[in-house]
Amino acid sequence: MTLRVGIIGAGQVGERHAIAFAATEGATIAGIADIVEERAAALAECYGGIAVTDWRHLMDLDLDILVVGLPHNMHVDPAEAAAGQGVHVLMEKPIATTMEDGRQIVDLCQAAGVKLTMSFVHRFRDEAQFAKKWLDEGRVGLPQVIRSVMNAPRKPELPAWVAQKEAAGGGVMMYTAIHAIDRLRWLVGSEVTSVTAQIRRWDPDSEVEDGAVALLTFATGAVAASTANAPAYWAQPSVWETEIFGTEGMLRVTREAVEVSSNRLQTRLDTQTSASRLGQHYNFVRQAEEFVAAIQEDREPAITAEDGLKSLEVVLALYRSAETGETITL
Repeated sequence: MTLRVGIIGAGQVGERHAIAFAATEGATIAGIADIVEERAAALAECYGGIAVTDWRHLMDLDLDILVVGLPHNMHVDPAEAAAGQGVHVLMEKPIATTMEDGRQIVDLCQAAGVKLTMSFVHRFRDEAQFAKKWLDEGRVGLPQVIRSVMNAPRKPELPAWVAQKEAAGGGVMMYTAIHAIDRLRWLVGSEVTSVTAQIRRWDPDSEVEDGAVALLTFATGAVAASTANAPAYWAQPSVWETEIFGTEGMLRVTREAVEVSSNRLQTRLDTQTSASRLGQHYNFVRQAEEFVAAIQEDREPAITAEDGLKSLEVVLALYRSAETGETITL
């Protein structure tokens, strides 16, 4: 059975989802929606389907999967529409801007018996996959102290709503570094139990934070210092880096490699060629393939609705801590 896919949003992320599903066996793109007609038409011409300017028209195309790439505060309505027609949902992160909206989306999908997954595509990169495998194998023992850094300068082509509090729900933490929160939860295999944080806003035209520093405590006792920056000025190179110091060794993950260092083992695997071998957006393809397989096999997706709620909860706690100056217990 070939699953019919509708994509809301024909910007940068929408294009990556279109590339992914067009390359996925068992899926075909039925339609692409964007308020800019020319943008939707350009993607549809390249990857298939029809172009529409109102996402609601996608619901007339007998869809099996709806990819939601709207501004963060507009996720409930398409989720409700999809659930009402038995359509499975791939939701761009964050799941919503409030826990109430996030839970409503989850409840709608669960009540309708449709699958809901979150677009945490960093998990599907080679370096992250190998890091998770090595951690689960116990190569560094029990994680204790973690350092996470994300530097992703804000690109001028990003839509204006990204810097608007109501639409985005927040700045660098909500738009970008929520990936880091999800990745840490997944790698450590534990939930965050408390957050202490401060945020900074450098761009006077932005309503949201450009930088954040957080101390996260996990249920296992591990602690993580996490920083995230998205300045509007030129600040290269972009950095995604995580170091996990365990009871028996240290693991480092970058965009180019993953390595383990200990008294008994030193291993490094370069992954910078993955994009050239598999395609620049191979992690999006892997995500699409996994979701299609979950639907066909009638199982829970690898990245669950609960992952969306948990990561959002941590980010919102970070904002509360920054506002109050207090440590927030989850």
